Amino acid sequence: MSNIAVSEKDLQRFCRDLLKQSLPDEEAEVIAETLVDADLRGVTSHGVQRVAGYLKRMEDGIIERKTDISVVQDSFATALLDANNGWGQVAGVKAMEMAIQKAGQYGTSFVGVSNSNHFGTASFYTRMAAEKGFIGISMTNASPIMVPFGAKEPSLGPNPISISIPAGEGKKPIILDMSTSNVARGKIMVAKKNKESIPEGWAITKDGKQTTDADEAWEGFVLPMGPKGSGLAIIIDILSGVLTGSLFGKRIPRQYDDPYPQQLGHLFGAINIENFGEPELFYQNVLEKIEETISSEPSEGFDQVYMPGDMESQRKKEYKENGIPLSQEIINELRKTGEKYGVDLEHYLSQNKQRN
Repeated sequence: MSNIAVSEKDLQRFCRDLLKQSLPDEEAEVIAETLVDADLRGVTSHGVQRVAGYLKRMEDGIIERKTDISVVQDSFATALLDANNGWGQVAGVKAMEMAIQKAGQYGTSFVGVSNSNHFGTASFYTRMAAEKGFIGISMTNASPIMVPFGAKEPSLGPNPISISIPAGEGKKPIILDMSTSNVARGKIMVAKKNKESIPEGWAITKDGKQTTDADEAWEGFVLPMGPKGSGLAIIIDILSGVLTGSLFGKRIPRQYDDPYPQQLGHLFGAINIENFGEPELFYQNVLEKIEETISSEPSEGFDQVYMPGDMESQRKKEYKENGIPLSQEIINELRKTGEKYGVDLEHYLSQNKQRN
């Protein structure tokens, strides 16, 4: 299947201008940045292909046009924000900025968000912390479209968690960003749009049978990453949902199926490494750990040993140089969405071709 390469700058301009038709400019900038950042790292499941679904929920009154964040509780090292059914990305950036500020003053901080929506990639926020020399932590609960290990009825989201660890100035941080399911449901959405099959082990049908059909999988449920993924998803649901006073488990409406606000919960953390010892020694040991890992001899069937986040960083470098590859199906959807809001995708693609 042929892809069309679109420059990061042009794709972000299109998404920003599209979102600005309905959202405040500042919020449109944030959301566009998070979506294109996902595509730039090869995480298509959380990229611009979500724009149409986001806007539809907003049009249907399920997401507010403006994110009016209020502070519910604020102590020395913790805080709880209410997103008031606004955009998860906007609330996420605000919460992580607050966590970083508090950790700089008190050593560590956790900031929760209640009454929110899908926030994109979890690592977008942890990288904010790592870029400032803090260890970053983020997690969220999600729609109950994943079955607990051994079950056939869903009661969990594929609740993701990210931890980013700085490695010193000018050095690439370690970036862990993982779903607790075998695959993010967004990848099934991409396969469905591209009319592709999916690998066995990703999902089951609504009747509890294994499937490689993306349409059946979309109507069914994703599988956890074994008992460990299932257990971690439960803990994240409690830390993100129960702790923040948000919805959790089966109470959460399904993002693409139920016409109700999701009221998701997120949790963001920052750790100031200076409060645990000499930063330079920390960075030295982190770099030693990185080298120890990537210098390991690959086992049969592998060419290289990677650190968490390395493959995404490689894609980012490649896509910055050569453009972000988008399938024709996603391009068509962006074009259709743009036409609806009076934003002509061809204008941005023609500029992209002139640059290339």
